[in-house]
Amino acid sequence: MPNTDPPSKGLLDGAKEKEALRLSKRKGHNLLVRELCDSDLPALLKLCLGNPQYYAYLGEGPTIESLAAEMGELPPGCAPDRKSCLGFFDVEGALIAVLDLVRGYPVERCAFIGFFMVDASRQGVGLGSRLITRLLERLHSEGFVRVRLAYVEGNEQSRRFWERCGFTVAGIPTEQGAFAVVPMERALP
Repeated sequence: MPNTDPPSKGLLDGAKEKEALRLSKRKGHNLLVRELCDSDLPALLKLCLGNPQYYAYLGEGPTIESLAAEMGELPPGCAPDRKSCLGFFDVEGALIAVLDLVRGYPVERCAFIGFFMVDASRQGVGLGSRLITRLLERLHSEGFVRVRLAYVEGNEQSRRFWERCGFTVAGIPTEQGAFAVVPMERALP
C-alpha cells in the first residue's frame, strides 16, 4: 500500500468519498466503507491475527509487512486502478471486515475477490454474507456478469461460506507453494 494518507473510496465503485453501508433498518447497523491505507495496517493485523484458522492453512501468520505487500499485489496485466482494498468500519471506527477486489480480472466483465475476512468476534451472525450480498448486487449493477475467487484447499469453513453465498468450484486446485487454492465462481443474475 503506497499511500499513507487515508483516502476514501465509495463502496466497491471507485467513488472518491466515504460511503456508509446500511446493512439493515436497525439503528447502529451502518458501516463506513473506505479504501485502506498504511495507517490501517495495525488494525488489519489485529483483525487477521484474530483469525488463526485461516493462517494455519497458509503455514505462516500475518505480519504488517506481509499484509502491506499483499494489499499492494496485482494480478498479471492488471492496472492499479482496478484494485480496491476496502475496510469496513463500525460506528466506533473499529475495522470489522476487509475486502480485496479486482475489477475486470481475469476478463473484462468479471471481478475477482482476492481476500475477504470478517473480525472473528463478528462471525456467525450473517455479517459476512450480507457484505458479500451487497457486493454482488453492486457489481451486477455495474455490469459485471461473473465473480471469481479461490479458497485455500482444506479450509472447509471458507468453502462452506462461499457455497452459502452461491459460489461453486470452477476448476482444479492450483499449487501456490506451501498450499493449493481451489477456484470458485458465481454468475451474477
